[in-house]
Amino acid sequence: MDGDFPDGDLTPAVRSAIDWKLAQIVQPPPAAPLTPAPRRPPPRYLDDPRIARAVRLLDGVPAAPLGLDAVAEHVGLSPFHFQRYFQEVMGESPSAYLRRTRLDRAAMGLLMGAESVMQVALDAGYASHEAFIRAFQRRFGRVPSQYRQFAQCNRPLPTPQQYEQAAQVRVQLFKPLPLLAMRFHGSYGDREEHWRVFADYLRRIGFPLEKAQALGVSLDGSLVTPAEQIRYDCAVIDPGFDATDTALTRHSLSAGRYATLRFDGAYLPGIVNTLSSVAIAWLPASGEKLKPVNDGGFELFHTPPWAQSGGQQSVTVALPLA
Repeated sequence: MDGDFPDGDLTPAVRSAIDWKLAQIVQPPPAAPLTPAPRRPPPRYLDDPRIARAVRLLDGVPAAPLGLDAVAEHVGLSPFHFQRYFQEVMGESPSAYLRRTRLDRAAMGLLMGAESVMQVALDAGYASHEAFIRAFQRRFGRVPSQYRQFAQCNRPLPTPQQYEQAAQVRVQLFKPLPLLAMRFHGSYGDREEHWRVFADYLRRIGFPLEKAQALGVSLDGSLVTPAEQIRYDCAVIDPGFDATDTALTRHSLSAGRYATLRFDGAYLPGIVNTLSSVAIAWLPASGEKLKPVNDGGFELFHTPPWAQSGGQQSVTVALPLA
């Protein structure tokens, strides 16, 4: 066919990106849950101000009890109307959303860490060891100790390239970073579109985009959470902008020590290789421990991600250390 080219003409970077994208399409994550996904996936981008604020509150206290009434009051709705409204927008009830995201958080803790099952349960918001085991087994088909063994056996091994990159990891101190963020859902391959949508939204509400510092915050791990459910915040450092009645929510990245590694080039497979270099190649030999998956890991963009074509980016990945 006109315009086709033989496989031999593909560069290694292009071939790697294509192989990764195909794997994302045809295979579930290696440590994915067994329970059915919500009837309808969450929206690709969350532009409803009330639900955006509710989701931010739910995500902000993963290890603390949170009642439906408190969340409904936070967004100015009755509990009855809030529950129906949330399910209409997100495809699942608030309680189902909170349970699913907390258990995925726990699964990532079991996959990547060595903490006790009780500590993983507490980090996920479960005060009862027995309740956590029952809920976890319903979602993943195994009790936590069995799941840890299974997931760690199925965790990808670092490549020689990732071991080489791991030598460039640096531990840095960061001050608190106040952010304005918008929630997106989807795979790594969707990120370029996410940033374009985010930039268009900022322009519409009058945000001074020309001086914006962009950060991406991923709240889920692709080794556990199905691609269409992965939460990703496109964010900018907050200059004091009035975000009232917008889909932007305020968020703060915690001060502390972060393991950092920079890459320049194609976002895919660059982001995957960089995350693996830090979390799988560097971490075990470093003696360090990561905080839970949604406790502040971020991507710091050195050039505006919405202005780069073809997925070419300059990014520092930062993962929080315990």
